[in-house]
Formats: sequence, structure tokens, C-alpha cells
Amino acid sequence: MATEITASRRRATGRTLLIVSALGAAGFAGWSLAQLQLTTSETFLAEAWHAFGLIVFAGLFALVAWRPRAYPGLMELTIVHSIGMFVLALTNQEAAGATATMILHGLLALALLIAYVVLGCIKAWGRQPAAQQPAPASAKRPEVARAPATAGSSPAKGQQDRGKAPESVPRGLDQAPAPTAQPGTAPGGRSGTAPTRPMPQAFPEDHPRS
Repeated sequence: MATEITASRRRATGRTLLIVSALGAAGFAGWSLAQLQLTTSETFLAEAWHAFGLIVFAGLFALVAWRPRAYPGLMELTIVHSIGMFVLALTNQEAAGATATMILHGLLALALLIAYVVLGCIKAWGRQPAAQQPAPASAKRPEVARAPATAGSSPAKGQQDRGKAPESVPRGLDQAPAPTAQPGTAPGGRSGTAPTRPMPQAFPEDHPRS
């Protein structure tokens, strides 16, 4: 619980610094645009470029405050720009506005560095989605294509089925048993006694020996 509270406070601190930086850059951009009418023709384009550049930086700070780990390299570029301007103003004190530029970009660079650390913007480099690999051709074939192969029977299986002996059909309860032959029943199912040999009309005793 304490770790979650600390992380929430760190995120709030970093985003607050970025929002303040964005508002400051937007405010200086508005002031620079208002001063364009006072510039000469030799410095008009340079002052306009500076004013619109401040608008771009204000938008960049707002984007990072919204999604700190979604834009790899963006915070690093703004930090390098601010540090570079601070170093140039520090080494060229005789230039007009060197002191104000040194203070402004020095504070901005410090705020960006703190926000970069507390928000963990370095992790933005590891959150990019990996390139999707194309699916293999075998995975794209529909299941219907394999249906005929599984539903149909192979020739070898058909020969085995034809070679099997037919199974005996079980006799149902309503099927009458085959009739059995009864004694004294003639072939063909006709009832009666079996035929007997006819008795001879004459016996050997009827003919005396000579």
C-alpha cells in the first residue's frame, strides 16, 4: 500500500512539473508573438521562429504529461535543447537577453530532468509493440478443407469392410421361432402318417413245393 502511494505521488509530481513547463512555454510564446510588431525586418523571422518553437515545446510537454512512457526519445530531445540553450547563454554573457535565457532554460532543464526520473520515461524505449509475425500458411487453411479427408473412407478401409463377415442379426421378441419338424409330419409341412409298403397279395406258403 505504501509503495502504491509513493508511486502515485511521484507520478503526480512529474506531471505537475511538465504541466507547469507547458504553461510557461505557452505563456512565453504568447508574449513573443505580441512582440513581433515591435521587431525590425532583420529580426522578424527569427523572433517568429522562436515564438512558434515555444508553442511546439508547450505541446510536447503536454503530451508527455498525458502519457509519460508513450513517446521514446521525446523527453531526451527537449532536455538536450534546454541544456544547450543554458550553456550557450552562460558562455555568451555579452549577448542581449543572455541572463534571462540562462535562467529560463536552466530552470526548464532542471524541471525536465526531475520529471524524466520520477516518471520513468526511460522505460518508454521498452514498451514498443513487437512486429507481428505472419501466420504460417497451414494455420490459415480452414477446417472445412480437412472435412472430406476425415469423413470419407480410404480404399484400404473399404476393402477391409467388404472382407468382414456379416454379423448375425439378433432375434427380436416379436419374431416367431422357426418351426421344428414333428414326428409323423410329411415333408413340405403336411401333417399325416408316413407312407408304408403295401402288403403282398401272395405268400410263399400259398405255392406248395413240387
